Amino acid sequence: MKWITPLAFLALLASPAFSETWKCLVPYDEVNGGGSITIQAERLVFVSDWPHREPEILKCTRSGLISECMSADLSVTGEGSASVFAKLYSIIWQRDGAPTTITTRQLSAIFKEHEDGYAMAEVFPAIGYKFPVTDCKLD
Repeated sequence: MKWITPLAFLALLASPAFSETWKCLVPYDEVNGGGSITIQAERLVFVSDWPHREPEILKCTRSGLISECMSADLSVTGEGSASVFAKLYSIIWQRDGAPTTITTRQLSAIFKEHEDGYAMAEVFPAIGYKFPVTDCKLD
């Protein structure tokens, strides 16, 4: 029989606290269209009310009262270039556990072949906005 160390036992007890799932509503605006958001410690899923948008799934890391979530796409654009589009979400949490606001930044750049790798050829201004989450419920 293997014995569990006290530290391992505490980690097992603490793990459910980090696996909470929050479901919230996102108010309508011209950028995100409104919808719902599901937030877990390691992932965020945004489902827009706009039927033409696919759900966005982002990988997250939580540290204290802030979660940082990111998704990125890399596309080959031809003639040795590639474009990168990244979406970053910063979630602010209340001390009692519920999420309050999300700040979003959307970054994009074009890279071209350069010597043994790639060099940034063009960077586009980042789009940034903040929106509240409402009616959050612990699932």
